[in-house]
Amino acid sequence: MRNILILGAGKSSIALIDYLVEHAQQQEWEITVADLSAEHALQKTKGRPHTHATGFDFYNQSGRKEMLSKADIIISMLPAAMHIALAEDCIALKKNLVTPSYISDAMRDMNDTVENKKLIFMNEMGLDPGIDHMSAMQMIDRLKKEGKVITGFKSHCGGLVAPENDDNLWHYKFSWNPRNVILAGQGEGEIQYLEKGKKIKISYEELFTKTAELKVKGFGKFESYPNRDSLKYVSEYGLKGAKTVYRGTLRRPPFCKGWNALIQLGFTNRKERLTHKFKEEVTSLMKSKEVFADKQIQKLIHSTQVIPALFVNENKWVVPAELLQFALEHTWSLGQNDKDMVVMVHQIEYTGKTGRGKKTLESSLVCIGKDPEHTAMATTVGLPVAMVTKMILNGEIKRRGVLMPKYPEIYNPILAELQNYGIIFKETIS
Repeated sequence: MRNILILGAGKSSIALIDYLVEHAQQQEWEITVADLSAEHALQKTKGRPHTHATGFDFYNQSGRKEMLSKADIIISMLPAAMHIALAEDCIALKKNLVTPSYISDAMRDMNDTVENKKLIFMNEMGLDPGIDHMSAMQMIDRLKKEGKVITGFKSHCGGLVAPENDDNLWHYKFSWNPRNVILAGQGEGEIQYLEKGKKIKISYEELFTKTAELKVKGFGKFESYPNRDSLKYVSEYGLKGAKTVYRGTLRRPPFCKGWNALIQLGFTNRKERLTHKFKEEVTSLMKSKEVFADKQIQKLIHSTQVIPALFVNENKWVVPAELLQFALEHTWSLGQNDKDMVVMVHQIEYTGKTGRGKKTLESSLVCIGKDPEHTAMATTVGLPVAMVTKMILNGEIKRRGVLMPKYPEIYNPILAELQNYGIIFKETIS
């Protein structure tokens, strides 16, 4: 039997665990799910055959190494900040590692060591990053093989609420880690992209004012705001010569308008302490017609219940971002019968070799969840992680080192298998 260790049993782990359990007998797998709460892990394994649920303290280094040593491969669904210490253990113990997280500079610096040890550290293997890379690269490689010249690339992705359960002013509910939503755009390096040959660099404070409208057939209007550093994908995706390279996050209007107001009020701040002075400043700003004369913004802010929370729960939180997360987890949580939705859109502009015949290839994915546990987000994050784990265990990936899934030998079989689970892209050319 081959042993798979999954660290973390959070919101995105259910589809991953279900897939591995489904294939466990045939593939001769034993699956251990380790979480800070053993009970939480058991809720995901449900005591099924070939599964083990256990408690796990990441900061107990000796216990962590002992657990890792018994596994043939490690899947981490832990916060990205924990991955470097975990990766160092995997190098020492000669274990392959799979995560859905972005490759950090520190992780990238391990590439030569990982490659020399003949190991695979597969990162960026979820939805975004993950399915976005695979589906985009499949389109890009196909167009290049056809002799096309790519002049522009735009990619957008968002986790949202399903239309039938879209019942708040923000048109948004949490389908993944709320903290990541609160802190989106902060501490992620440069926020920049390429537009018509010009490098555009923006600050966090203006991030949610730089939006573009997008329409998806059958699902209406969305707005896209810049997602991290798009410029690095010029080399990662082989887009040298393209005049536009942009990756964005999707929301429904007027989300970005409202979130920009929360930033102006200081509620996303995770560095400065929540003081009495802060409360006075918020009160003053909310009364200021110059700053918040817009009635829609006022309604959006009040609907979050963050203002009452600010005064009812004095001294409970250290920073404003914690207070905002508390308020939104009460007002933006998926209800018992709610479903979520994942939307992904790629837009690739290209010409023939002569530069004539400009066209746009658009590819779109819309995935609706089943219920608040089996969400579209959990499905689209968890399945690619599970599928690439199977490929690694079966020796189907020959590359070694710190990798992302941009290669045909990885993306072709996984995208084909994902179609069996309803994860299908629709293409149009205009």
